[in-house]
Amino acid sequence: MCPPNLDRYLKTEKQKTFGYDFLQNAGGYEAWDDVKFGEEFDGEQVFHIKAEDMIAYAEGVSDSNRLFTDEEYAKESPYGELVPHPLFVVQITFWCIGVKGKGNWIRTPGARNPGQRIELYDQFHVGEEIHIKQKAYDRYIKRGKYYLTYQVDLYNQHNVKKATWWVNLILPKTKADILKFARGERGVEV
Repeated sequence: MCPPNLDRYLKTEKQKTFGYDFLQNAGGYEAWDDVKFGEEFDGEQVFHIKAEDMIAYAEGVSDSNRLFTDEEYAKESPYGELVPHPLFVVQITFWCIGVKGKGNWIRTPGARNPGQRIELYDQFHVGEEIHIKQKAYDRYIKRGKYYLTYQVDLYNQHNVKKATWWVNLILPKTKADILKFARGERGVEV
């Protein structure tokens, strides 16, 4: 699962079982040309939020705010519990999408991140079970590069909408281009 050089950094159960080999299913990733509009689909997995997940994420992005990293301190705060880092939604989404499901293009080798937009509607809480629904939102070509945006809506076990993330990446255009990049070939864009 995890490359040996990362072992010492992994603290949580999810971190230790996450698939870090982004080339593993490269031939099965959705390419820019493959995306279909008009259908909504579920993620491959559910994210069960544990305190260790929130704490490890904040530590991983070097945010030492005690509301994010110290459970006892957070319990004594006006919030009464750990507060998730605002970008914790990224970890949840990567976990929920998985390797083989729709939306797996966010793991695409050679993809570049031109920016994101996240709207948080309700705080995530320890003990919640988060699932996602995703759909193609936009696709366009700019300066000869292929941009793809998906809308990912995150819900808890009671179907309360917690957040929306518009995931935007520059991708290789075709599956053949993805595989070229995975083999180490560069210059795949037109």
